[in-house]
Amino acid sequence: MSVKQNFRKLLLVSTSCAFFAACADTSISSPGGTNIGTPPGGGGGTGGGGNQTTIDLVPAGGCGTGSVREATVVNGDVTINACEITGNITQDTAIAQNAGVLVTGPTFVGSDGGAQVTLEIGAGATLFGSAGSDYIVVARGSRIEANGTSAAPIVMTSRQDVEGTVGENDRGQWGGLIINGFAPINACIDGTAAGGSADCEKSGEGSSGLFGGDNPADDSGWLRYVQVRYAGFLINNEDELNGIAFQGVGSGTEVHHIQVHNNADDGIEMFGGTVDVRNVVLTGNADDSFDYTDGWIGRAQYVLVRQSGDDADQGFEFDNRSSNNDLTPRSNPRIANFTIIGERNAAESDDGILLRAGTAAELYNGIVVDMGEECLDIDNDATFDGITGANGRPADEDIIIQSVFFNCPTNFKDDGADDLVDVADFVTNTMINNVDASSNSMSGVLPGPQELAVVATDVNAIDAWFDATTYAGAFSGTDTNASNWAAGWTFDLFEDPGCPTGTTESAETIGGQRVCQITGNITSDVRLTRGSIYELVGPVFVGVDRGADPASPLPSGIEASLTIDPGVTIFGTAGSDYIVVARGSQIFSNGTSAAPVIMTARSDVEGTVGANDRGQWGGLVLNGRAPINACIDGTATGGTTDCEKSGEGSSGLFGGATPTDDSGDIFYTQVRYAGFLINNEDELNGIAFQGIGSGTDVDYIQVHNNADDGIEMFGGAVDVRHVVLTGNADDSFDYTDGWVGRAQYVIVAQSGDDADQGFEFDNRSSNNDLTPRSNPRISNFTIIGERGAAESDDGILLRAGSAGEFYNGIVVDMGEECLDIDNDATFDGITLANARPADEDIIFQSIYFSCPTNFKDDGADDLVDVEDFILNTMVNNVSDTDGSTMSGFAFIPGNTGVVPGAEEQAVVATDINAIDAWFEDAQYAGAVEDANDTWYQGWTYVRTQ
Repeated sequence: MSVKQNFRKLLLVSTSCAFFAACADTSISSPGGTNIGTPPGGGGGTGGGGNQTTIDLVPAGGCGTGSVREATVVNGDVTINACEITGNITQDTAIAQNAGVLVTGPTFVGSDGGAQVTLEIGAGATLFGSAGSDYIVVARGSRIEANGTSAAPIVMTSRQDVEGTVGENDRGQWGGLIINGFAPINACIDGTAAGGSADCEKSGEGSSGLFGGDNPADDSGWLRYVQVRYAGFLINNEDELNGIAFQGVGSGTEVHHIQVHNNADDGIEMFGGTVDVRNVVLTGNADDSFDYTDGWIGRAQYVLVRQSGDDADQGFEFDNRSSNNDLTPRSNPRIANFTIIGERNAAESDDGILLRAGTAAELYNGIVVDMGEECLDIDNDATFDGITGANGRPADEDIIIQSVFFNCPTNFKDDGADDLVDVADFVTNTMINNVDASSNSMSGVLPGPQELAVVATDVNAIDAWFDATTYAGAFSGTDTNASNWAAGWTFDLFEDPGCPTGTTESAETIGGQRVCQITGNITSDVRLTRGSIYELVGPVFVGVDRGADPASPLPSGIEASLTIDPGVTIFGTAGSDYIVVARGSQIFSNGTSAAPVIMTARSDVEGTVGANDRGQWGGLVLNGRAPINACIDGTATGGTTDCEKSGEGSSGLFGGATPTDDSGDIFYTQVRYAGFLINNEDELNGIAFQGIGSGTDVDYIQVHNNADDGIEMFGGAVDVRHVVLTGNADDSFDYTDGWVGRAQYVIVAQSGDDADQGFEFDNRSSNNDLTPRSNPRISNFTIIGERGAAESDDGILLRAGSAGEFYNGIVVDMGEECLDIDNDATFDGITLANARPADEDIIFQSIYFSCPTNFKDDGADDLVDVEDFILNTMVNNVSDTDGSTMSGFAFIPGNTGVVPGAEEQAVVATDINAIDAWFEDAQYAGAVEDANDTWYQGWTYVRTQ
């Protein structure tokens, strides 16, 4: 029987199957944000003269490039056709996405002092070894680039795991991963060498070669969304492989979202170095879960340790150097937001935290519970010197423990130093915000009321590398089993929650992922968690309109919220599939830079979308109660509760008299391929902000390839930051109906096949002088057209009576003009004619223009010459029709880059923060300061063709 299945589907199979063969012929779907289960493997069956199974792990497109090849391994009745790496890799090698790769013998990436190469591993790949002698070593000077994702983590595991025969408590079935670097260490082979110098080197475990040096910023690549399972072979009593050994690894190495499960020795161990780590999960490891020695001075945030008591030791075992406690550089890490969970009364579940051998450390915002012995043990006089400051120990090598919750059979212990410090007294009286508890309220790995009551330390204020958090432990009080940073990519951590309440599981799966459907009216709070993808079926309304006045809401209305967790994907199949948030209800789109929320089309999810496709589903519509000027009732006064308007796409009423109205939050969110044409007058925008108030937080949003405008403001007072608008067919940024909000950091990148204006800004076309008048303040924008393209129109079209203030901008390469001002009522904002108040004027300052024609005005030539106004009345503006010096990163292939060159950087910027404190102090023209400013990368979609 030959088995060849979708890798992602297999990676996401639930671990409820004891053996993979038992699941072979079932429909396998994602377990939600829970167990990333058995890696690529096969079912069983009878065929060909016996109970033979062939597991085929070679992708259709091949294994990759470089030193990766096809191979076959036979184990009894099981044959695995896979890719293979082995021996010394002496050329750059790329392993294909979703490939199954056999690791044969010690496999060295590069050689120390020789070939410096890169091993790139594609998302969803599974690397597996058959014995303890099968492991991977990255030599000094070489790199590993493990490109896992939350939906498709990279798995490094054993052959037994692939075959489906691994046991729950199995360990040590293959070697593991070792990374060697040039960062400083304190344990030198040469006893005369100075710690932290280039002469201070050490031989790694498992004959893995030398590590150490004098480069704290050394870069060994990155590990992103990586699991290491069932590793840690015992070579001898003194030499046992860790799950991941970081040996002299430098801070230039990026490590986040890693898990080590069921390792026979330590989960991860730091042998000196300066590497920082985030989002670490350590489960079921037999020795210490997190270990360091030899002078590690890195940082860690969000660390979960969960022991299984059959063979566990310490949760954290932290040393400087056992043979000489005062070697330098001294181990001195800073760690925050950790949760350590033992097995109370289990003989092999030892200390939660063991500090010894002269280490220093700063530990903040932690939870340590249910160890078999002590929560915290401090040993050795040299360690206590970090408390007492004895023996000339400098203050920056002290021990700090703050905001940590302790609950174990014995919370505190000290060995051999009772005459120096009482640990319990030190933790509870000298340190602050620690809790010496007699019980705990943990719910699995999540905190309960007792833990949530800990007064947290603002570690971000101590060190800006750390995220700002307000809680102790690895998880917050709002996290659930289905929704937290560890959900969706880890193994054997959470149970499958199924489709969330308020959604319905579809019979369909896409790419091995479960599809949960959303339809009709959402009349109670709904939270979309990671691990599934979500299909919109028809118009989905969040809540039922509660009317224009929050003080007197409509009794027929219903308030509800839609919360979307980081990394969630929502898709629509047709233009009739879209989301509307009704007045009084809220949306919380909680994407992050590492895991943005994506709202897109079915064809995008299925991988069939074209580069220029648009209008394949509806989009996102938000209705609010903030003031507008376009009223259904012609007798109503703009900005009052009587002034309401019907939204596009039959999305209901919006408008009111509450400028601070709050429709929720939208963070790190992409909207792709939307904008369905309902009729010639009614077409859905990517995101329509209809009467949205300033209480709504909008930061880091992208609209890509919308069939109508990217975003449009219909009145309201909402502010937006970090906006990316790419490939949209009509106007990228549009406003009307009296918008009075603010915007900072806006990038527009057109694709010329169907684009209009970069900015199209109106007050109201039917009556240019309606109030409240559109009057936003916008700073730090970059508008990039396609010079010479017939469909790339104006950079900025200001018309229909709009006011506005525009600062620190770049407008380049439009097909027509950079700036066009139309309509007499608009020019009144320059001349202050017709009693136009001064706070409704038009200001353009510190803007660089470079288009075939920079300035144009229609129907108002007798009032103002636009070019003269911009260059002579206004200040710091620059006009150059010959072409800009923009370069670098581009969202659209062939487009001008977003990085300003010498001409743009020469613009004298306006201090916008001094004008309005809402704005960040960004004294440069454009949305991007220079090539080092990359806020627009990583979380956005970038077209490649």
